Amino acid sequence: MSKETLKKQEPIVYHALENACKESRISNAYLFYGPKGTPKMDAAILLAQSILCEKGDALACEECETCRRVKEGQYGDLIILDGSQDSISKNDVDAIQSQFSKTALEEGKGQKIYIIQNIENATISAQNSMLKFLEEPSAGVTAILITDNMNRILPTIVSRCTCIPFLPCSKDVYYDSALSLGINEEDAYFLANIAKDENSMQELYESAAYQSAINMLKQFLNVDGLIREELLIDYDISWRNKESSKKGKNENQMILKTFFDLLALYCHDVILKNDAKGPKWYYEAVRNANNTNTYYAKIIMIVNEEKDKVNKFNDLNLVFAKAFYRLEELKNERSL
Repeated sequence: MSKETLKKQEPIVYHALENACKESRISNAYLFYGPKGTPKMDAAILLAQSILCEKGDALACEECETCRRVKEGQYGDLIILDGSQDSISKNDVDAIQSQFSKTALEEGKGQKIYIIQNIENATISAQNSMLKFLEEPSAGVTAILITDNMNRILPTIVSRCTCIPFLPCSKDVYYDSALSLGINEEDAYFLANIAKDENSMQELYESAAYQSAINMLKQFLNVDGLIREELLIDYDISWRNKESSKKGKNENQMILKTFFDLLALYCHDVILKNDAKGPKWYYEAVRNANNTNTYYAKIIMIVNEEKDKVNKFNDLNLVFAKAFYRLEELKNERSL
């Protein structure tokens, strides 16, 4: 994400970072917080680039060799820990302190920066170790902590950071971003409403899982001769990935989550009577929907409950079977 994109999506964050860099008032510790999907990591990289940039003119130039290496994670005095995949341990935090107690590896400004993504997933012992690091900051060291849930971080850590809030972007911003990525208008509507950022939009758009989920939605809505009552069978035969590998299982999780998201979006558009921007078959289905708002609200409730069960610990075929039967029971109740 470029600084101009950040300026458009998160103007408050952009100006806060710009003013801090322009006036040379960089804090020793920042806490970027806000909903999942907001560009907190992109902003952290931009701040790191700005601190280290060779041109040193307010925000980063994003073009010099140093900016490029920071973006690619190849700068020697930049450490990035990702707590979104595994929990952050005390040893992880101690390793940062150990490395940063030594002379800077890079020539130039001698600045050292560490970014910890999803700091809320750090163990209590790791957070306590982090607290000691923040209480006695070393010269030239900047911490950038990122969280989706500030309530899971020790209050003493929060109090020692400059806190920067991120707000959810509007769907129009995501829609324009999708178009700028070369995604067609029809898919841009869906992706802008179900994806959380540019990267996830692009990844989902290019995946086989997305097309499978679209076909499942078409079948649920009886589009193109697809029969809703056969969806459970066709999911097993045609739509899911039959590989038993980790990749296959991950793709099936994405298929079901995306289908549930698309179905919830459809119900949302029906309830609000939105003039959807999606493909013709979709907005015709929205326009021709003939049940009550309560019915569609119940569908949203069901898909949200079942979506929470889509994970590596559950049998996905059973999860989808249960979801499908619940949806059919709801439909049959309406026809009585």
